[in-house]
Amino acid sequence: MEGQFVFYASVILPIKWEGEVFYGVTAGQETLRTGSWVSVVFGKRTLQGVVRRCAAWNELPYESRSLEIKPLAEVLERPAVSAGEIRFWDIIARYYLCSAGEVFKAAYPILTVRQQEVSSHRKPEDILGSVEDGLDEVALSEAQQKAMDQILEHLDEKTVLLEGVTGSGKTEIYIKLMDKCLSEGKDVLYLVPEIAMGNHLHQRLKKHYGQRLLCFHSSVTQAVKKLIRDVLTFKGTEQCPRRPVVVLGTRSSVFLPLENLGLVIVDEEHDSSFKQEDPSPRYNGRDAALFLARMLGAKVLLGSATPSFESLYNCYTRKFAKVRLTEKYFQSPPPEVTVIDTIWTRKSRQMKGSFSQQLINLIEKTIAEKKQVLVFRNIRSYSPVVQCSNCGEPLKCPHCNVPLSYHRYDNTLRCHWCEYKAPYSPVCPSCHEQSLELRGAGTEKIEEELRELFPNASIARYDADIAKSKKEAEKVLADFAGGKTDILVGTQMTSKGFDFENLALVAVIQADTILSQQDFRADEKAMQLFIQLLGRSGRRSERGSLVIQTNQKNHPVIKEVVSMSQGVANPDQKADGSMMAERSMYCFPPFVRLVNIILRDKNYHKLETAANSLANVLKSSRAFSAVEVSGPFAPRMEKLRDEYQLCFSVKFAKDANLAKNKDALKKVIDIVKLPVQTIIDVDPS
Repeated sequence: MEGQFVFYASVILPIKWEGEVFYGVTAGQETLRTGSWVSVVFGKRTLQGVVRRCAAWNELPYESRSLEIKPLAEVLERPAVSAGEIRFWDIIARYYLCSAGEVFKAAYPILTVRQQEVSSHRKPEDILGSVEDGLDEVALSEAQQKAMDQILEHLDEKTVLLEGVTGSGKTEIYIKLMDKCLSEGKDVLYLVPEIAMGNHLHQRLKKHYGQRLLCFHSSVTQAVKKLIRDVLTFKGTEQCPRRPVVVLGTRSSVFLPLENLGLVIVDEEHDSSFKQEDPSPRYNGRDAALFLARMLGAKVLLGSATPSFESLYNCYTRKFAKVRLTEKYFQSPPPEVTVIDTIWTRKSRQMKGSFSQQLINLIEKTIAEKKQVLVFRNIRSYSPVVQCSNCGEPLKCPHCNVPLSYHRYDNTLRCHWCEYKAPYSPVCPSCHEQSLELRGAGTEKIEEELRELFPNASIARYDADIAKSKKEAEKVLADFAGGKTDILVGTQMTSKGFDFENLALVAVIQADTILSQQDFRADEKAMQLFIQLLGRSGRRSERGSLVIQTNQKNHPVIKEVVSMSQGVANPDQKADGSMMAERSMYCFPPFVRLVNIILRDKNYHKLETAANSLANVLKSSRAFSAVEVSGPFAPRMEKLRDEYQLCFSVKFAKDANLAKNKDALKKVIDIVKLPVQTIIDVDPS
């Protein structure tokens, strides 16, 4: 093999492969360098990859010299990937226990690889050539300026967490910090958890930044994505110098070529949407942004009205600095919270469908005062459960162990996990009687009930079904923001980031589905959601209202939300109160690092056998030191997309041996060579 090739190239391929794969570079391919795009044959497939490094024969690992090394098929004419991007992939791969190839695939998915051939009518010069050097000044209130000064005191030294109540004007502070960064010639990455929130912010920030603002997420066209990459890698010319820009995007934006990064802002940093569930890498966009900023020497500001326990813990240990903004921008008093006991209202016959008479009266009063109402229900569909009244069997997805939801708008039964869809029939498939009944109420049914209760009101719905049409979704939000809609029915998509100035009343229907999640973070997530909803109303000078209909009026989360609205709660209660105490007592994050192992297979017996084998190895291994190893256990979703699931949970101490223990855990799992799909999820949401 020695002397057959000019030199050798280690190539990163978009696959789950841990070791280095070397290919021979032939005469005519000598321009190859780190970051070059190449085409290679791997097994029976032809794949496109990126060169990690080049080496002479005597620099190859010993095991590579004993293998047959194939020649590179082709060197592709594309802009090279930077060494910094490859270094970042390695950081993410090491932390999330996956391969650099899987991270590469996330950074440059198939569509993005093809995107290199996409032609765009615009070029970087078209964007940067029209950028104005001066920005509009943004005026800060006294409270905002005080928070800004405190942020600047710490920002050079450590990550800063801005805990600001909803409506306090965090965005204005973000703008001032972004302006400062741009004036210093550096780019900004502004992360948001969801596309809908990004679109809302885009309209607001575009007025200030114009062509400087680049919006990046999964719904952006391939031509625009390519243009953004071209802008970020543009070196500038004498006629058009490279000017700094703001990238507004969702979690995948961390994989852009941000070599000139000066500031990262993570808005709604607590949001679980920052965590990628499938496929690998199962990264958290917030944490990945922290790794990126540390690598590039950029500053980081996290913002939230309801910070995650992880961030609060980092403030407690002085890893982060915390700045509070407790005063609303328009000086409005905290919204009033009303808890309606639906057990009592049903017994006293004061319920009309999903609505108590008390809530109906409040909605009538709000509309009569020319104010708006947001009715929150965290389940889309008409009815979340369809059940036979004869044999009692609920209809379940044939591919997942979950009930099918009924959608009236197209008369279908749907699984919200695998998107299985079937036409609805009232005949039970088990007993063949015409006895199927619709149970519960999703957003569709809530909308229908509201139209019956308030026939003269203008009512709209905003959920994932509506959001499938970008045009329709934009119209719904624009009409509500413009005051054309009296009542908006919405899911979690409406709970954050939106500023509806005429919204006076937020009502939560069937709050028990929020409070009853089987998850150690359930109370934390419920608290965050209620506080986010609390901040949606009364956005200007008038006091808003939050109404919670629940069967659990004495639930600790409900009580704390009421206390906070009355201004009697300890502002640090979320950090060192009962919820954090429970986390510490039972060794849950943020006091430990959690790694979940999920096994999947279509054959349950095969899966169970593999799980028992892994259990024996994990619980007897001395290769790593864990606080606790539990499992196998069935998750809430025992079957998903025709595959059964069994899980393990491993808790590690957050000490100097953490990285070593995680690596050892992965090696132990790899050595077992399980005959089923094995997923490692670091820091599950």
